[in-house]
Amino acid sequence: MTDLDLLVIGDLNPDVIVAAPGLRPEFGQVEQLVDSATLVVGGSAAITAIGAARLGMRVGLCAVVGPDDLGRLMTGRVVEAGVDIGHVRVHSSTPTGMSVILNRGDDRAVLTSTGAITALTAADLERVSDRPARHVHVASFYLMAREFREGLRDTFRRLRAAGTTTSLDTNWDPDERWDLSAVLGETDLFLPNEAELTAIAGTPILDRAMETLADSGCDVAVKRGRAGGVALIDGRLVRVTRPPAVDFVDAVGAGDTFNAGLLSGRLLGRDPAESLAMAVIAGTLSTGAAGGTGGQPSRDDVDAWLSSVPVDELGLA
Repeated sequence: MTDLDLLVIGDLNPDVIVAAPGLRPEFGQVEQLVDSATLVVGGSAAITAIGAARLGMRVGLCAVVGPDDLGRLMTGRVVEAGVDIGHVRVHSSTPTGMSVILNRGDDRAVLTSTGAITALTAADLERVSDRPARHVHVASFYLMAREFREGLRDTFRRLRAAGTTTSLDTNWDPDERWDLSAVLGETDLFLPNEAELTAIAGTPILDRAMETLADSGCDVAVKRGRAGGVALIDGRLVRVTRPPAVDFVDAVGAGDTFNAGLLSGRLLGRDPAESLAMAVIAGTLSTGAAGGTGGQPSRDDVDAWLSSVPVDELGLA
């Protein structure tokens, strides 16, 4: 038996968050003063892993970093958060990836140099044992190399045959092709935001998009930002529309912390409604600090909000 509750596979890189209201960079060597610039742990996988560890899960991370100061800094931060890095590999020559996030409060732009992120390959997937954890979550699918994406279906099939459950969060597809047909049939839980879901399903109608993805055989939980979240799990449709009230700083990584909350709820044996509430609470509370991990809550923090966040049970889909 594995010692881990959750293994997260994907990206580990620094995020540089540059923040100012109405931020609009100009070329022509125009210098602008901003409110803040912060270097924090980034990567959807790393943020999800740290969030789940803070919620009391035993978590491991599988990712690739470069042989540089940024790679050493990021792996050190992950270890400090209590995440196992036995599956993190250092590439001999490719630099650690990096994202620069331009945050103006109401919106943000993300500039990413993938670096070692795309050095995660099908060979890394093959090195993952049949049961490395009770659950395996893959993040940033569309940022990964084609070889990795093409090998994921067989890896998920192998894991599920051994009793390991699986989940996937694609994030945005830079090419906007949205092809997931091969892997969804081997995915137990799909975790998109609303824009990603409707793009993948090919319909702007949320409930219809969820049903379309559920027809592939997976449960679906959708992140809706300040509108909360909705999930179709085990045939039950549940919705949260009133997240906690927080002093908002930024939404960087909030969707990844939502993932951590939902996966933790499932691993704790909580029902779909309570798991969704945990996800919305965790994701919302994380927006009270800059970056993906600075505001992530503990399980006690989340549980303290459960009675105040109603879940609408909409019955069988």
